[in-house]
Amino acid sequence: MKKLLVAVSILLVFTAFANDERTVVNAHLLSVTVYRSGAEMVHTATATLKEGSNELVIDQLGNSIDVNSIQVKVSDGITILGTEFSNNHLTSPVKTARVKLLEDSLEVLNKSIKKQAWLMSNFTSLIDVLKANKDIKGTQTGLSIVELMKFMDYYKTKSIELETELLQLQDKSEKLKESKDKVQKELEEEKNKNTSTTGLITLQLQVATAAKYTFEVSYIALNASWNPFYDLRVDDIKNPIKLVYKANISQTTGIDWKQVKLSLSTANPNQSGTAPQLNPWFLGYEYPRQNRMLMASPGAASEIRIRGTGSFQADEALEGKVAGIQVNKKLEDYVSVSDNTLNVSFDIDILYDIPTNGKEQTAVLKMYQVPATYKHSAIPKLDKDAYIIADILDWEKLNLLPGDANVILEGTYTGKTYIDPNTSQDTLSLTLGKDKRVAVKRDKLVDYSSVKFLGSNKLQKFTYEITVKNNKKDGINLDLKDQFPLTTNKDIEVELIDGGGASANKDTGVLNWLVTIPAGESKKFRFTYSIKYPKDKVVNVQ
Repeated sequence: MKKLLVAVSILLVFTAFANDERTVVNAHLLSVTVYRSGAEMVHTATATLKEGSNELVIDQLGNSIDVNSIQVKVSDGITILGTEFSNNHLTSPVKTARVKLLEDSLEVLNKSIKKQAWLMSNFTSLIDVLKANKDIKGTQTGLSIVELMKFMDYYKTKSIELETELLQLQDKSEKLKESKDKVQKELEEEKNKNTSTTGLITLQLQVATAAKYTFEVSYIALNASWNPFYDLRVDDIKNPIKLVYKANISQTTGIDWKQVKLSLSTANPNQSGTAPQLNPWFLGYEYPRQNRMLMASPGAASEIRIRGTGSFQADEALEGKVAGIQVNKKLEDYVSVSDNTLNVSFDIDILYDIPTNGKEQTAVLKMYQVPATYKHSAIPKLDKDAYIIADILDWEKLNLLPGDANVILEGTYTGKTYIDPNTSQDTLSLTLGKDKRVAVKRDKLVDYSSVKFLGSNKLQKFTYEITVKNNKKDGINLDLKDQFPLTTNKDIEVELIDGGGASANKDTGVLNWLVTIPAGESKKFRFTYSIKYPKDKVVNVQ
């Protein structure tokens, strides 16, 4: 009877599982909106469902998402009773090409390290044998001087040879171990990207009529981002700047983005949606800095704050796979810019491939012809070179974000600069690089400088001369700066005797000349200041 009851129970369990209609479908990625941090991914999935209760599993979603952002849309006739997200750990992890390459490199390095260890062991044994037989004993004491000298020479030569070989082996072994550590670290980072595990959601559904239904699933994936960078092309300082707006896109969502519609947004999907409120402000005593640590309560947390490429072709597309681009069009022709209330979005009307490998893919968003006013800037006290500066008005219309910029001046790459639009100034100034055809020299004129003693005081006079030579074929507008010292000590007196025609700022000590230097000509700028202070003191006058 007991055996019969057990058999009936097992049959009932299997019958219950058989009656549980669990449908599993894969999602198809439709579009992605990439934020500076995170991305909204939109999928579609189609499933045939029976009337009544259904359990639907939609697989092939991102592996790390904000579960609160999950939205599921479906036509009328279906009621969603519950939603649960989880990672699909049943899928067999597939090694990426990068992981395979690193593992192969690690295997080769391990073999080389073992070989080096074996060779070092052999050389160490040979050295031990040589040392053990260096003493001349027994019948060998009757050796002649010639034979003894030969023996000593052999011992010396062989010792040096073996020790040198051993040192070389040890050095090679250390380098191999360093290489192994680097490869091991990179391999761990590559594996930690979690690019093989996908996500899935399980839906509990109540279906009014049996039919085939299409679901739309959207959510915020955490492992994706984009960062802006730019190319600044200046053919010459008479024409506008060609500003190429680019984006570096990367993702490790576990899903390869294949042939998806892509948008880039400057918005932050995780920002707080609650307006701030003022709380009561209570005053208290401010303790001296050195006592703050003593006043801190045990266990209180401390906070430490630290402040701290690619091609230059304007018409380059994504450095991955882009489908359907016409030959006579550039990528920027497919990009539309939407300036919304809280953000800017770049909508790209072509399909993209971005693999889930964490590598940055480059896309060109826009190219602008930006009118600019050019000038040269020099501060010879700090730097002997003259720099080309571009001043841009109405820069707010460009929707720029902070980022690095490659500078290509007159067809030559001159380096990087940084675009920082977080400024309240009407003019955005960009440094385009050094101009070696403008020579700047600063000299202290000894004949015009002097030291005098006036009673208990010492009076020093300093005269400097700046020479600027324009070796270009065109004239330049130069913004030249230097400085004289300031003091807050009543015993130290500073006087600007001659500013040399510069505008002098008494608050900052900056001397500023705004001049035009014709082609092939040079100009000199001279200024003098004096410092008086007690002669028994030392002042940092350099």
